[in-house]
Amino acid sequence: MRKGLRVAMAIARRQIHETTISPAFHIAMTLGLLASSFIVNAFSVSIDTSGFAPALHPFYDTLARLLGGLFGDAFTAELFAEGPFLFALACGFLPMALFLSIGSVFRFGQEKSAGAIELLCYGPADGTSYLMASFFKDTFLSAVSLVVFTTFLFVATLVHNLVLGPMFLLALPVLFFLSLAVFAWGILCATLVPSAASAMALFLCTQSAFIFVLIASFSIASQTVRTAATAVAALLKWFSPFFYSSIYFGAARGGNPAGILGGIGLLLVLTAVLLVASSTLMKQRGTRA
Repeated sequence: MRKGLRVAMAIARRQIHETTISPAFHIAMTLGLLASSFIVNAFSVSIDTSGFAPALHPFYDTLARLLGGLFGDAFTAELFAEGPFLFALACGFLPMALFLSIGSVFRFGQEKSAGAIELLCYGPADGTSYLMASFFKDTFLSAVSLVVFTTFLFVATLVHNLVLGPMFLLALPVLFFLSLAVFAWGILCATLVPSAASAMALFLCTQSAFIFVLIASFSIASQTVRTAATAVAALLKWFSPFFYSSIYFGAARGGNPAGILGGIGLLLVLTAVLLVASSTLMKQRGTRA
């Protein structure tokens, strides 16, 4: 066990180095920071004497109409009750986590089909060590990204004379654990299919389905959509990290510590189950399948 962990950490360090020297990582981070900056700056000019007025800025005017039509005005008011920082964090960090996931899924599938993982398994590594290395790499870079975005938004509060609200601080841990579950899903998808392209397609389809079910279940736009989403969610929600995150946020809004810990615990259980399933499949099917 210790030997496998050391091997996984050694491979993870190499992958972290390769990712951080790649311009794609820094471009994705920069785009996320620019998006967060735009959201905060637009909010700062959307405030009048009565408070937040979306009509004062075209971006927030369009966003408020869209969110109001999908989820209702109460949802929009609650989302921005503490300022733009929760929305800015989600819009900056979640695409960054998706970028890390897609990169790992593609790399995992490509190296598996090319026989690189099989070659490593002739040495001190095995399939489980390699998939755990990929998970450790994404976990570390996810934590770094979350720290960068949090620091950036904290500086933005000083510039615009705003404050980070309690929901923003409560969102930090669940976003991190949500990203871990998404990374684990990526590893499972790369393990299930033989090629990088099919692994990416499977991963994007599963996550899109989870997000669609979550959005549709809260939507007020159509009773038919909600009914269909409820039926589909009855099966999919137990595999969706977004469903467990919604449990966390519901408990956070209600001030329920047990629900908060339960949401995080369920995300960790889902992550562990997905990683164990990936390791079992890798051992049974080999590093080429």
